[in-house]
Amino acid sequence: MNVATERTPRPLPVIIAGVLAAVLAVVVGAILIAVAEPVFRASTNVSIRPRIADLGAAEAAARLVRNYATWVDSEAYATRLDTESRGGLSNSEVVNKVRTKGDSDVLVVTIQADDENPDRAASLVNGLAEALVAEIASPERIDNPEKGLEISIIDAARTPDYSVWPRAEVILPVAAIIGAAVGTVVAWLFSPLATRKRIGSET
Repeated sequence: MNVATERTPRPLPVIIAGVLAAVLAVVVGAILIAVAEPVFRASTNVSIRPRIADLGAAEAAARLVRNYATWVDSEAYATRLDTESRGGLSNSEVVNKVRTKGDSDVLVVTIQADDENPDRAASLVNGLAEALVAEIASPERIDNPEKGLEISIIDAARTPDYSVWPRAEVILPVAAIIGAAVGTVVAWLFSPLATRKRIGSET
């Protein structure tokens, strides 16, 4: 007669494996955070509004917002930055660090830069915003009392105090959750194989 028995894994070893895996994942995440180069983000907004509420003027302003949001994020526009504002970056490097967005509903162009140097991130943003205002604020666009536009920079970018990457408050909890999940699943799958015993006897 053949008899086969199998012991199911006890919960405690599986839980311990999950905890250990979570701790290991957090340690690895902390090491990555420590060695990663921080990235800082600066941003500002340029407002382009009609001087008087008018449907035609509002539509024209909305078109300007969309067009310039695309143009500012280009190498052609990066050439407008002076040496101090670009901080030694080439035109292509400026484009890689800058992102723009045009909101035609609120008539605002948002300019944002991510850089390892916080001062340069703010300088890039403010330099492009100033160039944009100078470009749009031509006499024919601002002098007309009825069809003219009001163009201004909303809250010039300041040097950021905190990096946006790496973010320990995001990386460490996520690492702990993933580590715990992987460790628990692996322990659960392999424990039956490790504890399985087959006892056979013939009578």
